[in-house]
Amino acid sequence: MEAAKVTITIGNLMFLRKSNSTLLQHLRSMTLLASAALVLSACQPAPVAQSPAAAYDPYTINVSPNDQREYRAITLDNGIRMVLVHDPEAEKSGAALAVYAGSMQNPDTQLGLAHYLEHMLFLGTEKYPDPDEYGEFMAQNGGMHNAYTADDHTNYMLEVNNDALPEALDRFADFFKAPMFYPEYAEKEVNAVDSEWSMRRASDGYILFALNNILMNPEHPIARFRIGNNETLSDKEGSKLHDEMLAFYERYYSANLMTASVVSNRSLDELEALARDAFADIPNRNVDAPVIDVPVATAEQLQKKIYYRPQMEMRSVGIDFTMTNNLEDYRYQPNRIVAHLLNSEMPGTPAALFRELGWMESMGAGASPNAYGNAGRFQIQVSLTEAGMAHRDTIIGVVLNYLQQLRDEGISEAYYEEVATVLNNEFTFLRRTNAFNYATSLAADLLYFPYSDVIDNNYRLDGYSPERINRVLSQLTTDNLRVWYVSPQEETDQEMYFFDGRYRVEDITAQDYANWQQAAAQYTVNLPSVNTLFPEDLSMSSEPVTAKPVEIHSEPGVSVYLKRSDRFAEPRADVFVQLHQSWQEKSLRDQVAVQVLMDTFNLSQQALAREASIAGTGFRLSASNGLQLTLTGFNDQQGQLASRVLASFADFAPSENAVAQSADRLRRSVLNQRLQFPMQQMFPAFNQIMRLPSADYQEQLAVLQEVTLADVMAARDSLLTGNLMRVFVFGNYDNADAIALVNDVKQHVGLDPNATYVRSPVVKPTTDLRVTWQDNLTLEDTAVLDVWLSPQEGYAERVRAWVLAEMMHNRFFTELRTEDQLGYAVGANRINLEDYSGIGFYIQSPVRGTSGLVARFDEFRAAYAERMANLSDEQFEQVRNSVLTDLLQPPQTLSQEAGRFRSDWAIERYDFDSVEKMAAELRALTKADVQNFYQRVIVDGEAARVLIQLRGTRFAEEDFATFDGVEVIESMSAWSASQLQQ
Repeated sequence: MEAAKVTITIGNLMFLRKSNSTLLQHLRSMTLLASAALVLSACQPAPVAQSPAAAYDPYTINVSPNDQREYRAITLDNGIRMVLVHDPEAEKSGAALAVYAGSMQNPDTQLGLAHYLEHMLFLGTEKYPDPDEYGEFMAQNGGMHNAYTADDHTNYMLEVNNDALPEALDRFADFFKAPMFYPEYAEKEVNAVDSEWSMRRASDGYILFALNNILMNPEHPIARFRIGNNETLSDKEGSKLHDEMLAFYERYYSANLMTASVVSNRSLDELEALARDAFADIPNRNVDAPVIDVPVATAEQLQKKIYYRPQMEMRSVGIDFTMTNNLEDYRYQPNRIVAHLLNSEMPGTPAALFRELGWMESMGAGASPNAYGNAGRFQIQVSLTEAGMAHRDTIIGVVLNYLQQLRDEGISEAYYEEVATVLNNEFTFLRRTNAFNYATSLAADLLYFPYSDVIDNNYRLDGYSPERINRVLSQLTTDNLRVWYVSPQEETDQEMYFFDGRYRVEDITAQDYANWQQAAAQYTVNLPSVNTLFPEDLSMSSEPVTAKPVEIHSEPGVSVYLKRSDRFAEPRADVFVQLHQSWQEKSLRDQVAVQVLMDTFNLSQQALAREASIAGTGFRLSASNGLQLTLTGFNDQQGQLASRVLASFADFAPSENAVAQSADRLRRSVLNQRLQFPMQQMFPAFNQIMRLPSADYQEQLAVLQEVTLADVMAARDSLLTGNLMRVFVFGNYDNADAIALVNDVKQHVGLDPNATYVRSPVVKPTTDLRVTWQDNLTLEDTAVLDVWLSPQEGYAERVRAWVLAEMMHNRFFTELRTEDQLGYAVGANRINLEDYSGIGFYIQSPVRGTSGLVARFDEFRAAYAERMANLSDEQFEQVRNSVLTDLLQPPQTLSQEAGRFRSDWAIERYDFDSVEKMAAELRALTKADVQNFYQRVIVDGEAARVLIQLRGTRFAEEDFATFDGVEVIESMSAWSASQLQQ
């Protein structure tokens, strides 16, 4: 999210522009072996180019033709540009305010200052001086709030019950008028920033992002440390932290550098009145927008080879170009069109070649046009198999040759038409987001785009512009090249200062170029052919919409449920085909063989998956208690796609080498899980204990070494026979079309008319269940998850846990994070296990070991009993009503709507009334019910207790926590076996 100022004046309107943050985040994830993602599409005529007057109308917002919300663009007298959205269906309101200043504006003397200011801003104002008041108000009114600091801007956002919006905006806006900036909170918030940095310092994604930046021009602000920690945020000679923060606030937090948005069910006139009342008196100091006038890279930083040894086991090669900032060309999408041809896996393309040769796991390309503010970045990432490691020179050479081929041949208008179809159909059927996320994105986009394009900027394609495309291609040359080599085998000679990363940098030599050309000489690649999966029929079903899913077909071994959407008139559908088998008796070797089978098969289908995703349809074939086929997106070609996938699976026979490569991938996945943030390891450990069967990772690794091709083929044959077919179709299907899809599937699998549906077992949370899992990490931080599960089943218990968690979370966070500074990731959440419910307390901490953290948890729970006893009727009603609002909030997408019914279908609740029953329990819930739940489950301990303790290296000498009656689980495998025998 990096940008320098690009100022465009239209009449009296001035606005700023930004990078494509979605592409930037995507490219970061590709570094971690994630595949590239493209915007979904369908077969429609390309949009007609608008006239300049229409395209640049500063106050008319271009909206999707299927978006029924109302919009208004306003500019306040103090210069704040705002978008207001009237959404009559919104059950909650959202608001956001973005400031055009971020980490690139940090002073050299206080690196991380913008991030630190973001933390300090929330701690009270002149009108509301209590530092806890804002968080408590939000908690009592069904709200949440957050903020983030990007390289070029900072964004603050909230969501709250509709009736509390005026009071919420009054509090929110006051942060930008008269924040208290209490000096006594400085140390605590520096520690919070330090905890956030500590949590990320060993993460490859963050390390690679930071490493890329520090290897740019050291005079450019992108090259500096951005997050902040205890070292950088401190008083120094000639630089006092508090004074620098105040100066930063005065310099950049000016109304003329701000944009905002409000989304609510209130009318536009009401919203405008609220917005003007809250935001119009934010001071406008008429400050200059920050400008970056030094080059991001000189010859000294380009034409480099960068070798990085990752924390996790991963292999990739990256081809990385620095480019000029061409964001002003967003209406012609030249970067996206070039990336479209690089991402294709059609036969003859580089990606298809690399996959055919067994060298790559995934390949993705994309641009962030102002990644460095005044310059951009175009990346091509190839995730490698072990075999591909030996052919990195060939891969680089083939890609560079392909880029030259694109320059020589040009990119024809046919590819423009294909991308135009993709973007037009995605915008025509644009998916909604909730008020919180929508307000956040609108405020950020307003910093960079005119009102007219604040929604459609990522979807516009106003005309074929070969000159703009060629300008991009002309920069994807060796002059602007850096090549990244990432693997555990890389030799390094330097260590990063603020991150746990090791690397080496060398010049790209003439011999390197010669080697790449020679290695690629024998390979010929072509531009992609036409996509065959674009839908041809985007009409809507004319059959009636039922209130709930209906079983439209039933025969021995087959059941089909269908529901058309109540809310979304779009030619999409979610289809779930479950070919059920009971796996409770399967050996670990059999289960691992299935994992290898599915991994090799899905890798073999990546070209089809890419083609389908471009055409706007997705599929996923997985295996858990049998095969599960999921289809999403435009429904027209879903039947054809399902048949192709299952026919391919029925005929699939991987090679010995493919099985070996898959076993290696899965081995890396198992080991890499143990290197994730401790926060990311806690909940999987809990599920391993409570959801059966499970196994120790060492045993999984041992079995992976033993699995053979014969095991894999036996797994395939077993999955294709003896199935119970359960199908759930949601969306744009006629009954006959749904049944036709099911009949197609039946041609590829064997059914058992006598099969029954058996769900995977869970450990019942009895009151005598007291267990702990203790694990030593190779990371520094410690993490604890302490779960208390009620042994009572049912909706009544579920809503008690939900309301209690809503009450506790903010207080728990305030005490352990804000006041005690024990960690950055802190929370108290509801935990559901099938029909059982409870509360989970969690933290990741760089400052205390497991025993100390559990003791603090106990102290909090004991003190909170008094708060529960003194709970007022008004406080209870506010929280209960907020939970009810959350439960009944209309789904924002077709998939969300489908999910509400699918969850009942999955557990055979064919009345499809879980939401209604929970709503009834919530309406009947009393304060005494929640107080009794807390007393019974937490104070009296009439609950199961599962304690996950992950001990970081910093606390290796400290003991794990213990409590009366606890059983230490020594082995997941032994635990699982013992529970399955009961």
